Amino acid sequence: MKGRTGGLTAKMSNVTLMIIAFIKNDQLVRKADQNKISLAEIFMANSQQLGGLEDGKVTKMYFHKFLFMEQVCFAFNLMGLGISVIQYDLEYEEITDDDPMKDISLWLLWLVFVSSCLLVFLTVYRYQAHIEWMKSRKSMAPGDQIWHTDDWLPMLIELAVYCIIPLPFTKGIRVNFYNSIQGSEAYIKVNEILALIMICRVIYLYRTLLTLTFWYNNRTQRVCNLYACESNYMFVAKSLLRTMPYTALFIALISLICIFGYAVRICERPLSRNDSSSNNLGLFENALWNIIITITTVGYGDFYTRTDLGRFVIFIVCVLGIFVVSVMVVTLIESLKVTSLEGHAITVLERVALREKLKHEAALVIILTAKAALGYKNGTLTRKQHHQLIVRLKQTLINFKMTHRQHKTKQDENSLNEEITNQFSLLKNDFKQLMERQQVLISTNNLIYQKLGFENNKSVVNI
Repeated sequence: MKGRTGGLTAKMSNVTLMIIAFIKNDQLVRKADQNKISLAEIFMANSQQLGGLEDGKVTKMYFHKFLFMEQVCFAFNLMGLGISVIQYDLEYEEITDDDPMKDISLWLLWLVFVSSCLLVFLTVYRYQAHIEWMKSRKSMAPGDQIWHTDDWLPMLIELAVYCIIPLPFTKGIRVNFYNSIQGSEAYIKVNEILALIMICRVIYLYRTLLTLTFWYNNRTQRVCNLYACESNYMFVAKSLLRTMPYTALFIALISLICIFGYAVRICERPLSRNDSSSNNLGLFENALWNIIITITTVGYGDFYTRTDLGRFVIFIVCVLGIFVVSVMVVTLIESLKVTSLEGHAITVLERVALREKLKHEAALVIILTAKAALGYKNGTLTRKQHHQLIVRLKQTLINFKMTHRQHKTKQDENSLNEEITNQFSLLKNDFKQLMERQQVLISTNNLIYQKLGFENNKSVVNI
């Protein structure tokens, strides 16, 4: 009976503690509503009352908020680019007023305009979420705003890029120009130029893809701070090139070919209105082939750009081509380098091969010596045969000496490596023993302090 009463009392105590915790949590939430502050700040200030919520969890919450805004901006950016590609093909064709496709093209322009306005607003909110994440990590002061950081200039540039779009107000406006290579007048529409500039948005698509990798998160920030290096998008790109170089380069190369092929098509397609029979880069497949032979620094010359805008795009492709090819060569060289373990394996196998070769050369020397001795003793060899046998024996002896020297050199190299490894092992053992002695001395000092009455001495530090 007494045991049952004790168990009931313990259960009642637990229920009472749960009710008290619930009331305290409810008071904290009401306090947040009254003071108009975020719940995250209340969590950080009252983490013990809320079940021991750590600062890392709050930082993780802010990071997921920033990551969500990054993905939303990515979706709107990609949607705007896709609609712009469809609208460009519709506006390139000369659509009459009676054609219903004209209304579709206009509606697509309005859709691009509205999505870009929303994207501008979401981008500002995305930078604000990034600042809140940095504040939760104590990387920024609590009172810092966007203009107090280095992010204000990239944000303004990004907003400016998002504002350059094909507009419904500029639909149908043409810009005439004379092409000296074709020898005729041509025109390009304003919205086509704006669609060409709009391709710059692709940079921020790459940024989101880098953000979604393993190399950009809270853990990465902590590790980089530990080793005093900056965790930015360049660090993510370097990590990808180190861990998965061929995959990263292949994705970058294919995407660059498609993007710049589309850009060259926009630049050169106005000339196809006059003559589409020769050097027609208005066809997407021809534009892609032109970019492939340019970015790989081949340059057949079967297709070439004829407009100033097209030549500017090809200039950028040439610079990127040099960079991509150089990175691919460096990656190939790095992948072909022999690691230390592979080097040890190769050395052992070389020693085995040289030992087999040494046995073969020694056996050949013995056989030739025996033949020469028996032939000289029995007189069965002519002078010419004897001379040839002696020459062959000398050459075999030379080969034997060279093989023996190579085998000894490999043994010396392996012995040196083993000696260095053994020395490091001895140093490691000595250091371990030294640390154990140091720990014993610290324990002895603590006992002495305790006997002397200095139990609360703070100068003693345990290793």
